[in-house]
Amino acid sequence: MNIAEIIESFSKIDISDFPDFFSYDNPLEMGLWVLWVAKEKLNIKKLSAEQIASIIRDVKEISIDARSITNSFNPAKKKIHSYKVDGETYFEIMKPGKDYLLSLTKEGYIEVFYFEPGKPYSNKRIVSKEILNTLKGELKIVDPYCDIKTLDILKEVKNATIKFLSRTDNLKDKKARFLRQLQDFKAEHLHVEVRDYPYDDIHDRYILSSEGLILLGHSIKDLGNKESFAISLNKKAYRNLIEAIIENFGRRWEQSKPL
Repeated sequence: MNIAEIIESFSKIDISDFPDFFSYDNPLEMGLWVLWVAKEKLNIKKLSAEQIASIIRDVKEISIDARSITNSFNPAKKKIHSYKVDGETYFEIMKPGKDYLLSLTKEGYIEVFYFEPGKPYSNKRIVSKEILNTLKGELKIVDPYCDIKTLDILKEVKNATIKFLSRTDNLKDKKARFLRQLQDFKAEHLHVEVRDYPYDDIHDRYILSSEGLILLGHSIKDLGNKESFAISLNKKAYRNLIEAIIENFGRRWEQSKPL
């Protein structure tokens, strides 16, 4: 294949079973990723630095040149193997190179919080102190089952503004009382905006921030009543997933009624 054919093939292949390219941020990691995909998906065993740089530029729209790739590969040692063909150097990824890329996406990108059953007070402190108050900027929260206890946790947030999306029809006979309490809450907590989603297609509970996504096993108000977990996913490693959820949140937010 010539480089134009390789680039076209790269733009079409399914890479959902590979780590996200954008979780890597230097020439070594990006170059290794290209070599790995080429070898496993296209059966192309080796590529030159210029070919690698062209793929990154044309397919991933990241500015990079062949010299940067070559310089990053020079100390890579066992991660790659190099070949000389007609005076030009080609590179092939080796198993240590694949293991290196996998280790980067596993290490530090997932954090799990465990909520023991029967400890509602301690667990709500974990949510407010160890999760919510470590996040900054704008938080987008979806929790279809909120009540007054939810507001008690949200009021502890100090470093962020909040867009909170819920579904008050789930409150049933408690809805009117919650809406009265919410008005008093809003008067004192101007950094929190709450909207009511009118449809029944929201079930999951999650928190979106500039750093990533936190998946909640139970509604905020119920954490601690039963055994549960919260899983934090770093945006760098799960960029495609998180961007899709952000887009979905925005659509639902526009469809919702301010409370």
